[in-house]
Amino acid sequence: MDQKTIDTVKSTAPLVKEKGNQITERMYEIAFNERPEYRRFFENTHMKSPEEGRKQANKLAASVYAYASHIDELEKISGAVESIAKAHVNTRVIAEQYPVIGECLLTAMKEVLGEETATPEVMAAWTEAYNRLADIFIQREKEIYHEQEKEIEAKFAQG
Repeated sequence: MDQKTIDTVKSTAPLVKEKGNQITERMYEIAFNERPEYRRFFENTHMKSPEEGRKQANKLAASVYAYASHIDELEKISGAVESIAKAHVNTRVIAEQYPVIGECLLTAMKEVLGEETATPEVMAAWTEAYNRLADIFIQREKEIYHEQEKEIEAKFAQG
């Protein structure tokens, strides 16, 4: 990721923090409208109650802001990434879902921030940033799935 992209994402971080809940709540609306089967990945939040759904949206908003703020120093959010990756594995998130969710998130950002802020340059930077983070999660989650598979194989081998 080049410095211009990093600078663009970081410069929009305060606005993303301010409007984060609106962005993520809209993202879930878009995602569940386009892919209702994705609701099952949120059975402990959105499927439980609207209040729990808002809490999930708030968590995602905080995570997006943390990522934007530390995009050039990811080691500062490695613990959160690990925790989220494990949660994704527990709910059986798969790599193919990331592009769909990314598109929903970026659409929501553009809608909430408006065309004056969500310029093509800003959206291109956020698209690159999202894809980079998605790749990090996909890789880590793949590793966790493999670790779990090895544990299962070891249990079967023991008898």
